[in-house]
Amino acid sequence: MLFYELNLLISPNLSEVEISSFIEKIEGELQKKGKIVSDKKAERKKLAYSVLGQIEGWFYFLNLYPEAGDKKEFLDSVEKYLKEEKDMLRFLIIKKDTKKTEAPAKPIRRRPVKTEETEVIAPVAETVAAEEPVAEVVAEEKPKKHKAQLEEIDEKLNEMLGE
Repeated sequence: MLFYELNLLISPNLSEVEISSFIEKIEGELQKKGKIVSDKKAERKKLAYSVLGQIEGWFYFLNLYPEAGDKKEFLDSVEKYLKEEKDMLRFLIIKKDTKKTEAPAKPIRRRPVKTEETEVIAPVAETVAAEEPVAEVVAEEKPKKHKAQLEEIDEKLNEMLGE
């Protein structure tokens, strides 16, 4: 099901009482355009950079499920309404789909566990959807390379250069 997330940045000049009445007014107007689901209160936060000369603002977001009809017309009317509000600093409308918002199953992460002779890969976390236990994987021991000594390198260079 398609829905829209509205992120609102409201002027910090409003008090807590004024901000709650402002939000009720916005929700009342948006209720005419669709079903609103919100579970957060407005929060006053310091901004990372100034927006319209303000260094603080009220953040508020809500989910809006539109009524059946033309989506472009719906978005245009919501955008027009939000632009007309003088206490609105910024807003962002994000299109979302409930099918895509469900989290996918996490993959199994493995970490190497060293023993005396071999290296064993052990499971760190199993996926939620996994039904079979994870089998341990044993890696073969790698042969150690011989490190060349400085004298051997000098002899090889002398042979190559013909000295």
